[in-house]
Amino acid sequence: MSTGPMDLGPTSRAVADNLRRLREARGLSLRALSADLKQLGHNLSADALNKIENGRTPEAGTEPPKNVRRIDVDDLTALAAVLGVNPNALLLPHQGSGSIDLTGVGRVDATIVWAWAEGRRPLTVPEHDDGTANADFQRYARPLGIRNYNRTPASRAAHFEDSGGRGYYQRGQDGKLHEVSTGEPVEFDQHGNHDD
Repeated sequence: MSTGPMDLGPTSRAVADNLRRLREARGLSLRALSADLKQLGHNLSADALNKIENGRTPEAGTEPPKNVRRIDVDDLTALAAVLGVNPNALLLPHQGSGSIDLTGVGRVDATIVWAWAEGRRPLTVPEHDDGTANADFQRYARPLGIRNYNRTPASRAAHFEDSGGRGYYQRGQDGKLHEVSTGEPVEFDQHGNHDD
């Protein structure tokens, strides 16, 4: 058993950095944050919160604290809720440019990492991709109803399949909705259902 400081990866360090940043921005002490979590039904002591924050990126020339605690996904979700942010605000380094160290991947452009974490695009896209990477990412990463397809043929085909063969609609010069793929007018009943 190792007696040295816990070896934390870049995501754990980002969580620790962001937890302290957000807690201080909200003007909360460790005890106050612990009390707020308890009100939400999630018990995490001030000491446990301190140990999580101890995992933050050490300042140059200093040794990292030895008393460190890893965070689990339930802690992360509860902390994001009580701090009024989405989980990504804890998981990713708080930077919108340059590159980010991403666990299991290495250094990646920050804008790509954030778009990926927000479900807007895959982390990587193969060279000469025809849009299939985004269509597959949307299909597997996001539930039906909140997928964000683009206008590539692969995304149009995935959207067409998701919508039961109804595809995209566009308002024509006649003021009526038309199915883009066929040009046929589309009618909806009073409940918003497609008139097949």
